[in-house]
Parts: sequence; C-alpha cells; structure tokens
Amino acid sequence: MRVGGSWLSRIWAISFWLRLLSLVLATAGYFGPWVPHETAALTVTGFELAEFAKFFPQVQGGVVPVIRALFLTPLVAAAILLGLVANQCIRRPITRLATTAFAILLTLAALPPYPYFFDPQYRGQLALAAGGLLLVLLTPLACHLPRRARGILIALLALAGAVPALWQFALLRPLVVALYNAPFGLGWGLVACVAGFTLLLLCGVLAVAGPGRSKN
Repeated sequence: MRVGGSWLSRIWAISFWLRLLSLVLATAGYFGPWVPHETAALTVTGFELAEFAKFFPQVQGGVVPVIRALFLTPLVAAAILLGLVANQCIRRPITRLATTAFAILLTLAALPPYPYFFDPQYRGQLALAAGGLLLVLLTPLACHLPRRARGILIALLALAGAVPALWQFALLRPLVVALYNAPFGLGWGLVACVAGFTLLLLCGVLAVAGPGRSKN
C-alpha cells in the first residue's frame, strides 16, 4: 500500500505541469491543421472548421447534420480548463489573474463576428461563447470544491472539448474528401488536440484516484 501511495504521490506532484502541457498541446493543435493539404490555401485548421463547414450545400440544407458551433468546443473547453488550472494551482495573484484573463480572451475568440451576433445561424456559436465566458469567470469558485469533484470536472471538460468536435469532423470529412477529390490523412493539429485532451482526461482520473490530502 505504501508503494502504491508513493507512486500516486509522485504522479500527483507533476500533474500541474502535465495539465499545462496538455492545455498547450490541445490549444496549439486546435489552431493547427485538421484538414492537411500541400497547398496552404486548402489547409483548414480546427478553428476554421466552423466557418468552412457552412459553405457546403449539404450542411446548409441539413442533409448532413453538422452543428457548426460544436467545432468550437475545443477552444471553449480549453479556456475553462485554463481558468480552473490558474485558480487551483497558481498562488501568485498577478500570475493567476493574467492567466485567467488569457482564458477569457480564448473564450472571446469563439464569438461570431460582430455583424452576425443576431444572425440565427450563429446563435449556437454565440450561446457557446457566452456560456464559456460565464464558466471561466466562475472558475475561482471551483477551488472550494472537493478535490475529487474537481477531477471529475476536468475529465468531463476534456471529453466535452474533444468528443463533439471529433463527431462533427467525422460527419464533415466525406464532404471535404469529395470536394478535394482526394483522400487526406489526419492533420497534426487534430492529433495534437486529441492528445492534449486525452492527457487532460488522464489528469482528471488521477485527481479522483490520487492521495486524499493533495491540494492540487
């Protein structure tokens, strides 16, 4: 039992840096190519997919049930997770405030362009961004939750960041293959984003299973 506890303690000690690395990986991957192509103009990042998808007639007509706002869930989930990490693990107030401010900026990046705020086709995107912003602002309260509850929250946010966007990408991919008239592999951005959220899911599981007195 002591050996197991010691092993969990060592893992838990590096979990803060693992969470930061995971967030960097997920965010960088989201802004990296999901649809790779040798021509830069035909390469599509995860961030661009929400707009890219609207140009397909099958999506516009509802034949392929793509919910474009769900392509933004990695960005919003990463912002909320960054707010959680900042307010749970960073002790210097200035650093914590700066990190939380950066999380807010990430959430604001999910907003639709200003002229389309009240456009019905951007309603889901606006709601997602507004909800994400509210949750980022509430992240300071999460430090009062039990550690295992925070671990469950991290795991759920990691799943929410990866699964909806992957589901929508699976629906959209055949349309892109037909448009390009050629199959394409997985972009490094997609792989990195999924890897980052997978590591965050692991962090959440470790938080639930870790030593009872850990503060992080």
